[in-house]
Amino acid sequence: MMQIPDYYQILEVEPDATAREIKSAYRKLAKRYHPDKNPERTAFAEKMFREVCNAYNTLQDKKRKSDYDRTLQTIERQQKSHEVYLDRLNRLNQTYAKLELLLQALLHHKYETGISMYEQLQHRSQEIGKEWRIDDFLSYEESRDCEFLIAEAYQKLGFSNGDQSSVLDRYRKIEQAMLIYESLLSAETKRPCFRHFIPEVKERLKFIYLYHFSAEGYDQTHAIPLAKIRELRLSKRETAWMYKKVAEFYVEIERFPEARTVLKMAFELQPRLTGAKKICQALNMGY
Repeated sequence: MMQIPDYYQILEVEPDATAREIKSAYRKLAKRYHPDKNPERTAFAEKMFREVCNAYNTLQDKKRKSDYDRTLQTIERQQKSHEVYLDRLNRLNQTYAKLELLLQALLHHKYETGISMYEQLQHRSQEIGKEWRIDDFLSYEESRDCEFLIAEAYQKLGFSNGDQSSVLDRYRKIEQAMLIYESLLSAETKRPCFRHFIPEVKERLKFIYLYHFSAEGYDQTHAIPLAKIRELRLSKRETAWMYKKVAEFYVEIERFPEARTVLKMAFELQPRLTGAKKICQALNMGY
């Protein structure tokens, strides 16, 4: 099925937005994602900045916008046709059919639908006192692929600004994504088959771990241990950078002893740690 970027979603505007609203949204997002404003996430910022510019270049031009809107309408009709097919498949009460439906939903970014199916399959097995495992129905490689898509769906829903779920439910989704990503890394250690996506899994776990050390994600009763960062087996530079970010968070919530401990861990790994002058001053430590 044909796929194109959703420029309205990228610019965070409605399809009926005026030219002024589109321009205003572009200016706000261009400023947010400009690489100069994001020195610690340069690659991500450059990617988002390009997407925002591409979206604006299309939507600010009347003809290009008209052509783009017609293409979107065509894709929407195709998706509705595909959804009819999925609906028919959903009526088949067979695990293989459900798994096929689950994969199709996730591959077409129907994250809520896919996760709902995944949890239904788990729940049905629990009702009969049996643990449900993807490996019982798919090959080892297919099972890991499927788990990667499931973890990605949980992560997308957990961090989605448009998700109307409660804070607790969003936190649960992020936790579930983290557990599945960790399981994938563990599986790769025992039986390597997808070395190419291990760096991507580690990047996602880095993001989730740092989320736990943020004002929004921190929960003292369920705090993740720093050992999880070490278990990623990152380079000394990357690990030190993560420790510095954790230390900065502890300073933010005025837990200074923890901040000093974690910052010392960072300096032990990277004595010439860059960008640490400000936090050293806040903690009255030598830089």
